Amino acid sequence: MFNLIKTQVMQIPDFDDELLFDDEVLLDENISLPTPELSNIQSPNFPILKFTNSEPSTFHKIILWPVYGWRIAAPQKKERKLDFLQLTSLRLANAGVTSYQEQAKKLGQHKDFLFNVMSQLKEDKYIDGNGRLTQNGEKILQKDGQDEEEETQYGWIFQDGTAGELLNWFHTEKLPTNNSKKGGIGQTFQLPWIFQTPIKPNANDIISAIKTQNRLLKLIANNELSGHENNLPINISNFAKIDEQDTFVNSNRVKELNQEISVRFLTKKPQKFYILVSCIIEGTHDGQFFLSCPFGLPDSFRWVRLLNFATSQSEEGKKIVEDLQSLSREVWKQELSKNGQTSEVDPVSLQKQSSQKVIFELGLLPEQKWSGVWRELEQMEQSSSLLQRGFSEVDTTITRSQRVLEQLILTILKFDTIPNNIYELYKARDALSQCLKDTVTACGGNEIPERIVSTKLGAIRNVIEGGTNSLRPYIATLILSASRRSSLHRIILENILRDYSDFLVDIEQIAHTRNNFGAHAGSDHHEPIILVEDVIKKVYKIVLSVLKAWKLTVN
Repeated sequence: MFNLIKTQVMQIPDFDDELLFDDEVLLDENISLPTPELSNIQSPNFPILKFTNSEPSTFHKIILWPVYGWRIAAPQKKERKLDFLQLTSLRLANAGVTSYQEQAKKLGQHKDFLFNVMSQLKEDKYIDGNGRLTQNGEKILQKDGQDEEEETQYGWIFQDGTAGELLNWFHTEKLPTNNSKKGGIGQTFQLPWIFQTPIKPNANDIISAIKTQNRLLKLIANNELSGHENNLPINISNFAKIDEQDTFVNSNRVKELNQEISVRFLTKKPQKFYILVSCIIEGTHDGQFFLSCPFGLPDSFRWVRLLNFATSQSEEGKKIVEDLQSLSREVWKQELSKNGQTSEVDPVSLQKQSSQKVIFELGLLPEQKWSGVWRELEQMEQSSSLLQRGFSEVDTTITRSQRVLEQLILTILKFDTIPNNIYELYKARDALSQCLKDTVTACGGNEIPERIVSTKLGAIRNVIEGGTNSLRPYIATLILSASRRSSLHRIILENILRDYSDFLVDIEQIAHTRNNFGAHAGSDHHEPIILVEDVIKKVYKIVLSVLKAWKLTVN
């Protein structure tokens, strides 16, 4: 069980003497407002904030998203890291070499140089006046020179104006107001203020949001979240593919907070803003589009869900989604015209045909728990049907085939709870890869593809903690969870591999095919339809094997 944080929220009258925001007074007349060319809504009356550097293009529209901004003071952990010479000096002190003269002699350095190094270590309280390690010195030495220190940071947190949710961002710099003359936000959609009476966020939620932001930023800094392994931007999410993954994320987001933390509000009331949220038009017959997180983080599932909420709660939100879908269909028609193709396809008829094909291939109607997989299969079949009619859908069909498998594995992962710290046991070099190999062998498998074996620990940790990723990390997470003999995931994997020994190999082949011919490649591929048909055939075989294995576990 996890220990929940003890928190306290300290409130003050109107301002805090420690930090005055006089330099951040945002006057409406200093903000260049957009011209809402794509909607009839009047220009906004609140400051506009822009947290990304991306510029709008033909396939890139902007949504003005209402948020409440709270000015707060909150603790932030800063990482401290000793350099090589400091760490070496600390190790020598631990070995009994406590004078700077002796250390200089052993290292072949000038004694004055080591005097300065050890003086800094004394100032940081890693060694005492006699050159011996302190408790702090022992701790940082055990962590190979890395340590964390806490300091109070002042800045802004933001609360969504449609559903009232606190967003995963703590902005400690000057607010980045947008100037339409420089960035250009001429074509905009404006969401309404649905959540009119904001409730002041509690300290638990604030600290959880800050920790989530820091974790994502750290992963990005380590190049673990710079993008999918297939080069797709990781901070975008398909509008129509949110429900199942969002449920999975929420069910696994556990607050591991075990110390008393104070959060101080610097103002009584929040300030109203609009944040620029980018919308990327995909250009498909069924009107698909993407949302990009305004903070530049892989957190877009949340924004898609918030847009879904706005759509269900207001006519304005519904109209925005309809307009974006209409734009996507128009882009699709334009692209077809360039290639001399016709766009006369009935979406309703196409969807019905695809649904019937899925039921025919699987031989059963979808159960609620597998509904997300069925929808992905229908999307794949729609692209396949268009491909048969002569449309350029090779890339899209292959890409959607992998999405089927991603949703399939995500659904399996939800069937059993995965310990949030399961990866802690495999931090040693090659420990994780050996665990994955041993688990597959123990479950009756003969082979695990090297690309799955070489999955980084950070990618698996990201999946467990609710982040987004692609097929191979999802598979590796399933195998790692199956390393626990009593887990439901172990039973499912054993049942699959018993009858389908090439299960992992075929999944890897589909991922490999997608990397070579998927839509992310950015160019037109004219591969034979037989390649796509082979991929689809394997997808159905994989899905059927998983469904059969699942039925064996519940019977």
